[in-house]
Amino acid sequence: MKKILLPLFVTCFAAVLFSDDTQTTPQTQVQTQTQTSDKWAPQPQAAKGEKWSFLQIGFWFDIPSSTAKSNVYGLKTGQPISSGSGFVNGAEISWLVAGTDNLNGLQACWIYTQNRYLTGTQGAFICNINEEGLRGLQAGLINVSGNLTGFQPGGVNVSKDIDGIQAGVLTNVARGSVTGAQFSLVNVTTNTLNGFQASAFNRTEKSNGFQLGLINISNSGGAQFGVANYIKDAAIPFLPFFNIKW
Repeated sequence: MKKILLPLFVTCFAAVLFSDDTQTTPQTQVQTQTQTSDKWAPQPQAAKGEKWSFLQIGFWFDIPSSTAKSNVYGLKTGQPISSGSGFVNGAEISWLVAGTDNLNGLQACWIYTQNRYLTGTQGAFICNINEEGLRGLQAGLINVSGNLTGFQPGGVNVSKDIDGIQAGVLTNVARGSVTGAQFSLVNVTTNTLNGFQASAFNRTEKSNGFQLGLINISNSGGAQFGVANYIKDAAIPFLPFFNIKW
């Protein structure tokens, strides 16, 4: 998948606000794992017989052309940019952009990282984008992920379904369900909270857990501790200090 370097904050906030669930098909030949019963899409694997490199150096998006579809078992590095629709088992470390689609290991960069699937750690000072699914750690100023199993610390965090923890300075958004916890100034879960939210403002569509904050909102169920607590389907929807509906 060809990646285009846009101004960084436009790219990051566009991903946060307008992220599309439809993704392009990888250009490399892959075979997928058997579909599991969880919410993860099957992660692609390199086709048997494909060649692997121990070390690969990129200079721009898909330059040299050998970086576009090749696989690395070791280190891939961008001087200053690396990308490609192949696989890295090991580490991808670049100066400006690290953008290989599929990783098992570490993807790190000073400015911007992007992948489709990652098992391991993704880190950048400015922005991290994961499109489909991430198992492990995603850390940066702005983090956007598909389904997340693990830990997402940052300034602004956006994910689909979460099994783990979001810890944001400003905002956490789960565009799905949370099984775990959210800690930030503002927490939003668009589906079901199965765990804990703590912030000044907490909102969830449905709660099977607890909300702690100044303002807590749930459209269905949960327990709330705060100055203003609202549970739409409770016997008394609005109560100060404490509200509950199971």
